[in-house]
This record gives sequence, C-alpha cells and structure tokens, in this order.
Amino acid sequence: MKVGISSFAGDAGKSGISQYMSNIFRRLPELSGEDEYVLFMTRSDREFFETEQSRVKVVAYPDWIGNPVVNILWHLIWLPFVLAKHGCDCVFLPAGNRRLGWWYGRPSISTVHDLSQLHVEGKYDPFRMFYIKRVLPRMMKRLDHIVAVSEATRRDLETHVGIDPERIDVVYNGADLESYQPRDKTEAAKRVRQQLDVDTPYILYTARLEHPGKNHVRLIKAFAQLKQETGIPHQLVLAGSPWYGAEAIYAAVRSFGIEQQVCFPGFVPNEELPSLYAGADLFVFPSLFEGFGIPLLEAMACGTPLCASNVASIPEVVRDAGLLFDPANVDAIQQAMDTLLADRNLRTRMVKRGLYQASLFSWDDSARHLLSIIHAVSELRKKHSPDTVPKLIQNER
Repeated sequence: MKVGISSFAGDAGKSGISQYMSNIFRRLPELSGEDEYVLFMTRSDREFFETEQSRVKVVAYPDWIGNPVVNILWHLIWLPFVLAKHGCDCVFLPAGNRRLGWWYGRPSISTVHDLSQLHVEGKYDPFRMFYIKRVLPRMMKRLDHIVAVSEATRRDLETHVGIDPERIDVVYNGADLESYQPRDKTEAAKRVRQQLDVDTPYILYTARLEHPGKNHVRLIKAFAQLKQETGIPHQLVLAGSPWYGAEAIYAAVRSFGIEQQVCFPGFVPNEELPSLYAGADLFVFPSLFEGFGIPLLEAMACGTPLCASNVASIPEVVRDAGLLFDPANVDAIQQAMDTLLADRNLRTRMVKRGLYQASLFSWDDSARHLLSIIHAVSELRKKHSPDTVPKLIQNER
C-alpha cells in the first residue's frame, strides 16, 4: 500500500505537532515492511523531516506553498491530483486541526491534536479563527477516520464538531524515552550553564511564547509574587520561540521589574532539552489548554517534579505524578510552585510517580496503533461504503 502524507504546517520542529510528525514519520516505515510513503512538504522542512528509508519518497515544494492561505488552497484544490499522480492508495493528514482538504478520492485518516481555539478567546487573528472554527470542522466531518491524541480532544470532536464517536480513535502521543532519562543533576545544570547561558537554580517552562494561550503572563506574576514573599534564589526559564502575542510576555517581565530573574533562551534544540529538564528544580506547565502536552512527558521522564494546569488533557497525562492548579488563578500557580519547592519528600514522591507515568507513553506504540488504523480504514473502504467503515473498524478490534 502507498500512503500519501501531507507534511505541511509542521513548524520545522518548533511545536508539538512537528514533534509528532517527526516521531511518527520515522517509525511508520520501520513498522511496515511493505508499505510505501510519499511525503509532501516545503523545501525548508525537508531537512527536518528527511529520512533515509528507501520506501519513503519526499516531494518538496517551494516555500511559498507553505504560506497559510496558499497552503489551505493547495489542500482544497491540488492535493487530490498529487495523490493520484503518485499512485497513493490512501492519505494521512497528521495536522488535521490545521490543514485538511474537502475531497481526496481515496480513504482519508487525520490526526487532530486539539481544538484549543474553542477554549482560548483571541488565540489567533480573526481570519485564522474563522477558518479554524467554521471551515475546518466541515472538513473534519468528511474524513473517513480521525485520530485524537487524548480523550479531551475526542470529547471536543464529538461535542463541538459533531463527529460520530465510531469515527474516532484515541492514540496518545509518546516521549523519546531513550533521550529523555534521569541524569546527574549537577552535570545537567553545568551543561545548561555552558550551552544556554542559564543560571541555576531555575524553574522551567518549555512552550512557544504565545499569549494568551500558553499563559506565560500569569506564570510570570506568580513567580514574581513567590520571589517577593519567599526570597527563593531561582530564575524562571521560559524556553521557546516567539509566537503570537510574545510582546505581552516580555512586557509582563518588565512590568514586574524581574528582567534579571527571567531567562528567554529561545528555541532549544532537541539535543539540549534533556539537560534543560534534568537541571531544573521544578517544571511548571500553566497552559490554558492542551490537546496533549508532550513537555509533561519529557519532564517526568527526566525525573523533574512538576505542577501543571488542571484543564483539558493535562490531568490525563499527569495523573497523580504532579500537583495540578487552576491556570486562571495566579495565587494557585504560586502555591503549587511554593509547595513543591519547599517539600523535598513530596518532590521525591512526584519524581518516582512521574518516571512510571512517562514510561506508559511510547512513540513506538503510537505509530503502531496509527498504522493499524490506516490499514483497517483502507482495507475496509475497498470492500464497503464509507458510512459503514467506522463500525467495521470498531468490530475488528
């Protein structure tokens, strides 16, 4: 079977969706000995998604095709033709909450990561919000099958989009447990100081600098209050690329007069992230909404205690391995950080639970489950009408 994959809207490794693409694309050919894959992407993304697998063909387009408006039109108009040109038997769209088509001419499977735009007011500009809230849901309904990365996303697809539950499978994301492991904290902190110019001790948050969705401003206020009331020696490290609304985050740091206590190392390459997690005294994740939250797994796998928002998918991922707080309540964020920093025994318990919790999530398992869905949808579509496929998939499992 030949699988066409739309590899657009991946942010070149600087988002959770791009991490999903990278890990899934690398594993699918390894798990299927006979399948062939055709990856459609921009030339600038080719290096990030490059593969040496002989059964993977990369079709690279000029970077202007990646422009959001142009790329939306490409999926609507041109995708069916390129799928036919390359003899694809089915199509997989790994960023279904960003890019979908209207018609494909063959079985279609897509991963939807989140519907955060329904929960975070003003997340994007008006045009993008209209496309995501009004146009994409109609396209989602035309897919043969949808993969949701969490039960929270599955519920949103059912409740807000009206997708038949039988057309949805939950396939959790994973963590690279070979790279993200506990390591000597002193050595990790030393590496962080050398490579990223970050002073220790520090509290860490890894997320693109997006306001209001990632909730940096409330975290900054909670950190400023904690510094003032307890005198902790920690820096706050906010690792991530500037995104929509980043200026509001920088302004919040200036308004509290803590420029010397907050560090912005920018985008941190994957090879440096394990040390950054392991060197932290605490990982905090105050996001207002997440479809999954891969950094949570990475922090737990590195043996770093954490506190996080009690919204959306985050409690699914953390379970009892971290303290949960209301992300809209600055005092609650402050209290969670204070409690973990002050209680060594609690941190030890959370680290132990976190290591176990992270071990339950594997990219190999994610890719294997996804591959089984692609095969099932494709095979059953050949024999039955699209409307009967979802029930048949459920019955086969």
